[in-house]
Amino acid sequence: MTTTYGLAQQEQYLAKGETLAWHAGMAMRHWFPVSASPLGQQRFTDAFFVNTLQCQQPGERRVCRTPASALASVGDSLAPDAFIFHVSRCGSTLLTQLLASLPQCIVMSEPPIIDSLLRLHHDSGDTSASVTLLRQAILALGQRRAGEETHFIIKFDCWHIHSLALLRQAFPRTPCLFLYREPLAVLTSHQRQRGPQMVPGMLHPAQLPLPAHQLAPGDLDGYTGLVLASLFDAARPPAAAGQLQLMHYKQLPDILFSDLLPRLGIAPAAGQLQAMRARGGLHAKYGTAFHGDPPAPATDGLAAIAARVQPGYQALEALRLRMGQDGCASP
Repeated sequence: MTTTYGLAQQEQYLAKGETLAWHAGMAMRHWFPVSASPLGQQRFTDAFFVNTLQCQQPGERRVCRTPASALASVGDSLAPDAFIFHVSRCGSTLLTQLLASLPQCIVMSEPPIIDSLLRLHHDSGDTSASVTLLRQAILALGQRRAGEETHFIIKFDCWHIHSLALLRQAFPRTPCLFLYREPLAVLTSHQRQRGPQMVPGMLHPAQLPLPAHQLAPGDLDGYTGLVLASLFDAARPPAAAGQLQLMHYKQLPDILFSDLLPRLGIAPAAGQLQAMRARGGLHAKYGTAFHGDPPAPATDGLAAIAARVQPGYQALEALRLRMGQDGCASP
């Protein structure tokens, strides 16, 4: 029996288009891997990788199904300068949108090929092959478009923090950030518009390890609490000992200008900085003026779930503060 997960169905949709035959020696520059199968000339500046693909006219889309070895023939690519992990609904999209506004930055926000390869890894169990494929696919995502790009950043899906060890094997020297927020705010956001990871059965079960539970059928808020707790736990020692720079939602966008840009060696021009600060006042996903999230509903049920998640959040906050206000280890 074949099981189809929700995100895999999305990848199948994105891979629709005129099919071009692959042949040995075929130049793969300007092709981007979409699934554990591969766009045009536009930069990836939308809120998510799939948004940029969806802007392409269906009649202009070309699909070429290649062997995995074709990933090695992309050419002019950058190695990643930073990986962004997060708990969802915590400002990670704003952070990537600000970085993507810089022409010198290649920013890939939740590219589905990563999730596709991680699913393959969990099915096959072949760590060596998975590390090789992840490395080749990520380098293919980092190919220069205009020639002026100097930095490459990837934001992963929130559940990919559970695959931190595997991704670190592919790029052991790449700095990793972890962005998070108060549990009640995250839970409230998902109650308004639930992400796929917060719905049972939407993800490959091995990608989102959860403790045994006895939730009532349809208790999506309770399930969201379990998922959120697992993300906090995965970002703390011993799972991620010393591997993450911790960043809190309340530090955005200032920490980008005061710490992250200098840390990555990115020096925007004055006009670029001004545009970034203006963009920081807009909603990351919709581009409208942002005046803060709606207040959390005063429900005992959601507050009780948040209270169960709170210890993991507080432990992460204590670790960030011990490491220094910016989330980096003090000398």
